[in-house]
Amino acid sequence: MIRILYVYGMDHTRDIVYNLRNAGYMVSEYRLGRDNSILDEADINQLTAYIEENHITYLMSVHLIYNVAVAAYRSGIKYVSLIWDAPYIKIYTPFGKLNNCWYSVFDKLDCKRLSAAGIPHVLYQPLSVNQDNIRRWNAKEKLNGKYINEISFVGSLYEDNLYDQYLKEIPLKLQGYFTSIFEEAAFCWDGRNRIYGKTAKEILDYIRMVNSDFVLDNVYDIDDVQYFETQYLIRKIANIERICVLNLLGEQFPVTLYTYSRIDTSKLENVTVMPPVEYGEASAIIFAGSKINLNISLRGIEGGTPQRIMDIMGAGGFVITNYCKETAELFEEDKELVMFRTPEELMEKAAYYLAHDGKREKIAAAGQRKVLQCYTYDKKLKQLMEWVEEEE
Repeated sequence: MIRILYVYGMDHTRDIVYNLRNAGYMVSEYRLGRDNSILDEADINQLTAYIEENHITYLMSVHLIYNVAVAAYRSGIKYVSLIWDAPYIKIYTPFGKLNNCWYSVFDKLDCKRLSAAGIPHVLYQPLSVNQDNIRRWNAKEKLNGKYINEISFVGSLYEDNLYDQYLKEIPLKLQGYFTSIFEEAAFCWDGRNRIYGKTAKEILDYIRMVNSDFVLDNVYDIDDVQYFETQYLIRKIANIERICVLNLLGEQFPVTLYTYSRIDTSKLENVTVMPPVEYGEASAIIFAGSKINLNISLRGIEGGTPQRIMDIMGAGGFVITNYCKETAELFEEDKELVMFRTPEELMEKAAYYLAHDGKREKIAAAGQRKVLQCYTYDKKLKQLMEWVEEEE
């Protein structure tokens, strides 16, 4: 019998374990005792002993955990990692490149890059929802046609981004250089990448020279420019875009933000800031109870559909999101969700769908049907395990 050991890292969801057990697999659960981002021989030895004592067939986790990869390698078994982030640079390490590591990746472009880099086992799979939870929560029915919010956004403003932490004091001329990159890349959601390849290596050398606090902690098998752009620029652009878009919408419509971010409220105008909402039934109620749910994807997600979109649609909520080619392949635009490419288009569509309840609710219902038909954990894990078991 196949015995799967699911190892918890930063995630706390039991959706994967629940669905694997429903599919007939024997699944045990395991929590590492220390910071799972640090390679720790004691953790590895303890996990290796558990694998051998319990005759584990496969290890599984969300995201790559180095200690788990090494323990699986030493035990001669496969380690299956479901990736929920992009670009996921942790794979570009000796531990991520171990030939016993198998990855489920939700971003098509990131999947292609990993394969091109020689990662041997990569499978593209869209992100998913737990179909049984959605039916059990029944958020739409519980609300009985009532709405909590006009427009809501659940997510981070990335106010703690590395750019603001380490590059605030660089010379004005250099600030202008990066401002020009932000101006070109921000607020244009047409599917083109306007960030990567814009920073020359000489720029990084100059930053090091003028700012002694700047340390590029790149331990990955990627060049420093790529590391800098993914870690410093992408989150700063998200910070700019999300604050500006919320303020823009707030000028005309009631907007509610649910966030963990520690916010300087002076940066937000006409936006109601609420505490974070717990992931699960509570967030499903918010998604189903908002006339419009906003998604602005992190720019690092180039060819993937974020979990936020799947969760909103699964709960029966109406979502309006920045354009992404792959999202347009998964869902029919203007029939299952709505997309925008510019702030002007966002404002026009927000006004239109707030004024047309019937059309908005029809799209939300169609989107929920598509998610529950195609993008559920039971279907995803069935495909994933068939792939892992067939590729011996």
